[in-house]
Amino acid sequence: MSKRLEQMALLVQDGLLRVNDNNKIIYANETAVGYLTADSNVKRVVGRSLLEATHQRALVELVELARTTKLPQEAEVRLVNGKERFVKARALGLSSGGAMLLFSDQTELTRLRTVRTEFVINVSHELRTPLASIRAMAETLQDGALNDPEVSEKFLGNIVREVDRLVRLSEDLTFLARSETLPPARERFDLGDLLLDIAERLATYAARRAVHISLPDAMPALELEADRSELEQIFFNLLDNAIKYTPSGGSVEVAVVREKATLTVTVADTGIGILKEDLPRIFERFWRADRARKFLGEAGTATGGTGLGLSIVKHIVEAHGGTIVADSELGKGSRFIVTLPLAKSL
Repeated sequence: MSKRLEQMALLVQDGLLRVNDNNKIIYANETAVGYLTADSNVKRVVGRSLLEATHQRALVELVELARTTKLPQEAEVRLVNGKERFVKARALGLSSGGAMLLFSDQTELTRLRTVRTEFVINVSHELRTPLASIRAMAETLQDGALNDPEVSEKFLGNIVREVDRLVRLSEDLTFLARSETLPPARERFDLGDLLLDIAERLATYAARRAVHISLPDAMPALELEADRSELEQIFFNLLDNAIKYTPSGGSVEVAVVREKATLTVTVADTGIGILKEDLPRIFERFWRADRARKFLGEAGTATGGTGLGLSIVKHIVEAHGGTIVADSELGKGSRFIVTLPLAKSL
């Protein structure tokens, strides 16, 4: 490869390889080497055969096809060099009998396609379940059950609950779509007042379940510059979940620690906990950690949630420059720890 061509190749941001007519690599730019080796060592690529350097017979076949047809060819290839990477490979045969290979990283696009596909499948499943239930109950009522007051009242109540579930799913999906395109609307407010307000709103629910809620006796000043409605959604969700998954006689405790530039709010309960193997997935969309309820043999494993609550919580926290982590012990309770930046002094 001439000096001039090498200089021009340095301007190419994608990975670039040149092979001779025996498929021996005679040139590789830094990006291509990084795709093929963990240490970006050019000597581990140049001078080796294409198959030996890439372990990808598909690339060899792509080059041969480009030579045979005398037309550019492309394919998506999975490369592993310490980490998985998906690249679009384009091959062009040269008059000398050699070939050029151009690699463009498609890893993020591939991940997004996978996420989108899984999201559509999950949404379809979440819609199908309540819709099938509504249809079955409506058909039963049509077939004569409407004339039985006891059965009709029960079925109509179930239909309303399933419709409410669909409404919650619609609202959560709308929030996700909006929050991913718009930044949080920020205002200054005191988080302590918001936490007290949320606890008061959930007091009746907690009392009905015989679960005690406790907050700090003396709440420090906790001024944030954030979207108040979104922060409300975070802590309402965490407290509501804590109450929901705590058996009668248990407790939910909110602790607040203020540091120089951040504050940490911990919501801890004495509930059923989360299985250790489920913890890494609890913030995923549509993931429900209900297996702990089944594992402990608790009745009524269905919670009626959308499976989006904690993923929304994590999204909001991170959009505000914060972090959220969880730890739990099966049968002894869970802790969710949210750290947020305090408002800067005026």
